[in-house]
Amino acid sequence: MWETEARITDAELEVMEVLWQGEDLTLAQVKEAVSARKGWSGDTVKTLLRRLLEKGAVVQEKRGVYHYRPLVSREALGDYKTSALIDKLYAGSAKDLVAALVERRQLDREDVAELRDLFDRLWEEKRGEET
Repeated sequence: MWETEARITDAELEVMEVLWQGEDLTLAQVKEAVSARKGWSGDTVKTLLRRLLEKGAVVQEKRGVYHYRPLVSREALGDYKTSALIDKLYAGSAKDLVAALVERRQLDREDVAELRDLFDRLWEEKRGEET
């Protein structure tokens, strides 16, 4: 299900971040943006783009010059990375992850209140679908 997302490295993620902001960028634009963010050479960026193409994470289209756009959304990658983190560090327990965030004071009262509202809204939606 998440074959492509699982294979995206942290370095490739830097290129994806640029593509998600522009959605249809030339090679020169991608190189410039990644170089500004990370200070990487154009050759490094080109190599990362080639790898992303091979993995099916981006598509390349020649229109005079090459244009690139992402095939993997930020949301899909975030879902995969979150699930992988929960599985790896919390034995698959999202509750343990949230508890760790609260215990380490990563979530304040306002965050917890927003999460409670989200849980309540999702619970009501689920109940409405079941009837």
